Parts: sequence; structure tokens; C-alpha cells
Amino acid sequence: MGLVKETQRSLHATVGAAAWTMDAIRAIPDQMGRAWQQRTQWMNRAGEAYDDLAERGQAIMGGARQEVQHQAGQVGEQARRIPGVARAEGAMTGRVVDADQLPIADYDSLTAGEVVQRLQGLSQRELQKVAGYEKRHRARATVLNRIDELLAKSPTTTT
Repeated sequence: MGLVKETQRSLHATVGAAAWTMDAIRAIPDQMGRAWQQRTQWMNRAGEAYDDLAERGQAIMGGARQEVQHQAGQVGEQARRIPGVARAEGAMTGRVVDADQLPIADYDSLTAGEVVQRLQGLSQRELQKVAGYEKRHRARATVLNRIDELLAKSPTTTT
């Protein structure tokens, strides 16, 4: 009789283990679903934190860029006060600017006489900018000669 009881006990343990295994297998989809939901929540939180950091970094960089541009502008203004710097800057700039960046509106549509009339009152830098542009495009002697005259009249004007 000991063998029968031991066999029954073994059979019950096997059935119990099978039932426990079946319960565990049935629970896997629920556990996987919960794990996936938790993963999605963490990924969303991480994405939000990343976006927040990116916005903060962008704001910092924007402020730094503005500060650098402001400081560079001040350095440029101070440098232009040094005799000859404004002329040199204008000459270099004039070689690369487009007509819409000149201090005279609609420059390309103007005759030499009309340009000459508008040169009075321009700074050395602006005169040099116009001269550089003029040399690169039409090289009108009337315009270039008048610019030279104006530059000779005001050698210390630097703005």
C-alpha cells in the first residue's frame, strides 16, 4: 500500500505542477502586456525629458548667439573707429554684396549721374562698399571718380 500512496502522491504532484505551469503560461500574455505598457510609459517619459532638455539647450544657444552677435557688432564698431578700417571693410564688403545690400536703393537701375547724386552723405565704409560693387559690375568711371573725391575730402570719417 505504500507504493500506491507514493504513486498517487507523485501523480497529484505532477497534476499540480501541470496546473501551476498552465496558470503561469496563461499569465504570460497579461504580464507581457503590462511590461510593454510600462516600457511605453518609460519611453514617453524619456522622450518628454529629452524634448525639455533640447528646448532648454536651444534657448541657451539662442541667447549665447545673440550675445556673441551683439559683442561682435560692438567690436566691429570700435574697429571702424580706427583710421582706414572702415574703408578697408567697405572695400572688401563691396566685392561680395548684392545690390540690395548697398546703401543706395535700386542701385542697378540708376544711371551714373543718379548714383553720383546719392553718394553725398555716405560714410567711408558705405562709399567703399559702393565702389567695390561698382568695380565688380559696371566700373563706371564717373561713379568711381566721385567716390574717390569724397573719400579724399573726409579721410578721418569712419562710420
